[in-house]
Amino acid sequence: MKYYETLYIVKSEFEDDRLDKIQEEVDEYAKKKGGKIVNSYVWGKRRLAYEVDKERYGTFLLLQYGTENTFIDELNDWFELHKSVLAYMTIRLDEMPEVKEIRSSTSTETKVDSSTETDKSEKIADISV
Repeated sequence: MKYYETLYIVKSEFEDDRLDKIQEEVDEYAKKKGGKIVNSYVWGKRRLAYEVDKERYGTFLLLQYGTENTFIDELNDWFELHKSVLAYMTIRLDEMPEVKEIRSSTSTETKVDSSTETDKSEKIADISV
């Protein structure tokens, strides 16, 4: 089985419900074409390096999947037809990616980030003592 990773960027103005809908559409399309989803989650909103379709910010989503048959060209065509997708890139992975706990909720990502920050501050406090 070959493993792939697709990073796609959607407009930053979309709310969580719309992001979940787009993410589910992409996941369903990959499953319909014979892909097995390993990870699918929202990375978050970030500033783009350059404007894409007059947008300076975008929400990044990551899809990691495995498949026996290649449908990358069809997936790229699907992304081209959806105006909500600003940009996308698919790469082939050498091995199966680690399975992440995060599914799609941005609140879970926030919890993970905030717990990491408190761990960092505790480490800094330990060093300064």
